[in-house]
Amino acid sequence: MKYVRLLLVLAGLITLGCQKESISITEVFIDEELAPYLERFQVEAATRGITIDFAAAGISAFLEDIEEESVSGQCRHQSDGTHQLVIDSGFWRQATEVRKEFVVFHELGHCALGRGHLDTSLADGTCASMMHSGLSGCRNAYNNLTRSYYLDELFLNE
Repeated sequence: MKYVRLLLVLAGLITLGCQKESISITEVFIDEELAPYLERFQVEAATRGITIDFAAAGISAFLEDIEEESVSGQCRHQSDGTHQLVIDSGFWRQATEVRKEFVVFHELGHCALGRGHLDTSLADGTCASMMHSGLSGCRNAYNNLTRSYYLDELFLNE
């Protein structure tokens, strides 16, 4: 966990060294169990020409109990402009790898990309976007076979 925080601070310092303007670094916390998913999100964004800097964006990531029924994750927008990605710890303990990635990437769609929900359906009734609210009636089809389509939609249609 210390290494994740150190890497984020170092990345921020390197970025600052290349900037002419002064930018303050926001200290962020990334839960070590979530860190690989945030790193994967950065890699997927980069392969599509998008740079994601969690420290500069002030995005922290936590595992904690979410009191609301049927809520697996949230992006909490703070009054200081930072964001908290929160994943329900009960969900996390029982979720598959694909489901964990889906929820983390969905919430980062809100926190890092500023995307809202998109509840459109494809002709076969599957959700057109991984940014669906879960309330629209479309069928979530995110899996290893459809992953590339959904990630292109996530990053390229922001």
